[in-house]
This record gives sequence, C-alpha cells and structure tokens, in this order.
Amino acid sequence: MISTKSVYDPVEESDGDRILVSRYRPRGLSKERLSLADHLKDLAPSVELLRDWKRQEISWDEYQSRYHDGMQKQCQVITELARKAESRTITLLCFEKEEDPCCHRHLLKKLIDKEGQHFCRYACGAWAHR
Repeated sequence: MISTKSVYDPVEESDGDRILVSRYRPRGLSKERLSLADHLKDLAPSVELLRDWKRQEISWDEYQSRYHDGMQKQCQVITELARKAESRTITLLCFEKEEDPCCHRHLLKKLIDKEGQHFCRYACGAWAHR
C-alpha cells in the first residue's frame, strides 16, 4: 500500500516505511522526528521544474508532463518501490500540505501504483502521455 503525507503531519505506526521524496530535508525537523526509512532526492522534481511551478510560469498539466519526463530515468527506483508496496505500507513525504492536489508526491504515487508498471514499460522507449 502507498500513502502520502506532509513532513509536518504526525508520525503514525500505520505509515510503514516513511520515504522523503523532496530534494532537501526540512529544516527544524530532526531525522528522529521525521522517522525516515529513506530519502530519495532523485524522485523530487528538478530545481528548474519546481522553480517554474512556484513562479506560476507553467500550468499544472505542463508540470505533470515535465515531472513524468524526468521520472523516466528513475524507473528502476519506482519499480523497487512498487515491489516494496506490495508487501508493506510506504508513505511518500513532501513539504506541501496533504490536501494540496498539486504536489509531485501524488503523481509519484500514481507512478508507483499499477500505472507505474505501464510507465516503466515505456520509460526506455517512447513515452505516451495520457
């Protein structure tokens, strides 16, 4: 199972393996407080992509497209997370509030879910955006 949370949400036993998928670790929150199983920086959006989004220079559709393009190189990690999620809960963590639908961790969750199998089949060849 895959879930998502903000790094500022409380740690719960049901989180399973807590994986930070942001480029940087949050200031003011200790590693102990975060209770991380892993920090996968390469699953975060590129600095350029995040900058363009925060400056409102691109639409959400453009953000999604560019994020998916960037994740083509991370297919092996995405596949490993999908396998891990088959046997235990993993929780993807980012800075944005959980209620914010415009966060890459929600896109990543979809890639790791069953859609991820489709994504990874095409990552090495032609990528068909949906």
